[in-house]
Amino acid sequence: MEEKVNFAVVGLFVLVLGTALVGAVLWLSSGRSYGTVYDTYQIYMKESVAGLNLNAPVLYRGVEVGRVRKIALAPGNVEEVQVTLAIESGTPIKVDTVAVLQTQGLTGIAYVDLTGGSRDSPVLQARDGESYPVINTGPSLMVRLDASLIDAAHVLKNAAHLSEELPQLAK
Repeated sequence: MEEKVNFAVVGLFVLVLGTALVGAVLWLSSGRSYGTVYDTYQIYMKESVAGLNLNAPVLYRGVEVGRVRKIALAPGNVEEVQVTLAIESGTPIKVDTVAVLQTQGLTGIAYVDLTGGSRDSPVLQARDGESYPVINTGPSLMVRLDASLIDAAHVLKNAAHLSEELPQLAK
């Protein structure tokens, strides 16, 4: 066995291997969002945003087009939650686009779902005094279910009241 080690070859090997490792990490980490340009929009929710986290996805008709960037109470109105969205440039956010808070399956992880936006509708622009364009919001499934249950309770209460007065009406 030869005991002489050529340190120049070992050093060159380490440099090539290190460069290859750095290149592989950069190549693997450069995803689709690396060079993507985002536009900022805001929504104001009048309901709880429990389960919605920073970097939660924003979907437009089921296609991921952005992320949630900030969640805070609306300045000057404690009844609303201000959610700031980063949405890919070129996404057709129109005046009639509606943002709805949805939950994913049984996990309860929330995301923002954008729907609407007809072809003839104008593109959403920021109004005077607003930093960013504001997308209209709609009620989430939980709010709609809650309203339906309240309506059903009123109907049952009215039916019980009517059934109590039915014998008197029959006379």
